[in-house]
Amino acid sequence: MGPLPARNLQPLRQIFLHLPFTSARTLESGQWRVRVESAESNIIATDHGTVDAVLKFAQNRTAIRATLGLVPAWQLSVEVPFLSRFGGFLDPVIDSTEDLFSAFTPERRMFPNNSFGGFWVRRNGQTLFHGPRQYLELGDVAVEGEKGLWKSNNGTCLAARLALELPTGRPDAVWGSGTWELGGGAAVDVPLWTRRLWLFGNVGGVFPMGRVTSADLPVDPFVVQGVGFEWMANHQWSLFLQQHLYTSPFRDLHSAVLEGTIVELAAGIGYRSGPLALWIGGIDNVSGVAQAADFTLMLGVAVTTSNRPQ
Repeated sequence: MGPLPARNLQPLRQIFLHLPFTSARTLESGQWRVRVESAESNIIATDHGTVDAVLKFAQNRTAIRATLGLVPAWQLSVEVPFLSRFGGFLDPVIDSTEDLFSAFTPERRMFPNNSFGGFWVRRNGQTLFHGPRQYLELGDVAVEGEKGLWKSNNGTCLAARLALELPTGRPDAVWGSGTWELGGGAAVDVPLWTRRLWLFGNVGGVFPMGRVTSADLPVDPFVVQGVGFEWMANHQWSLFLQQHLYTSPFRDLHSAVLEGTIVELAAGIGYRSGPLALWIGGIDNVSGVAQAADFTLMLGVAVTTSNRPQ
């Protein structure tokens, strides 16, 4: 199936282009795939100092991604995301899990469960970000091309990626960055054991082409990286374990919610039958709730046409 298509869902950083974790295998000429994925993230973070911030809400990102195989080893994808921000439903589940492992997040004691506690970031009295409670707002649309560079007889694949994100989301409500971003990177697939255990690797860089927010904040290029494993239990079921890393585009703000490197772990299960693929997974941060989304539940479905003649 390839890796779970995880990406950075921290609300102050997801406004920028983030190449989703993907396989190096490209569609054949004339093939197409439509994928719908939904990620429900629990966000809780505060900051006090040079920057004051409160982020307490749930966020949903549902995206439609269409991919078409062009000439051999080339494919083109377009992704259209819709975002919502509200009280959510994951707080009691997370509370119970943290209690079980005696690892309770102090910020959780400040807000009632499943509440929209607020979303704002201020510096020296100036509002940098302010996000309202809202449903189904268009985010930034992304276009990505992937080129297969090499494929060995044992199934190892290497591909190059190039992507452009368009500023279609509203920056004043933190649904988009308000600037264009260009990204590039590479993907590799490696069979480790009789083609039942696969290793996936992604690395890339993103280059924002402007400043952001009414404060005219400068932003730097940043790095995305992922390593994942898929174990095929049989021809229909797969298990996934992944690690993701994202550096920050923000600098010199001295804020935990804006700066710092995010490291996350993900696990999930997938099922495929003919052209249909389904998956469910969870993403947990290991770098602190200030930098990253606390926990994300992701679901997805994809339909891929066959290139074989009827």
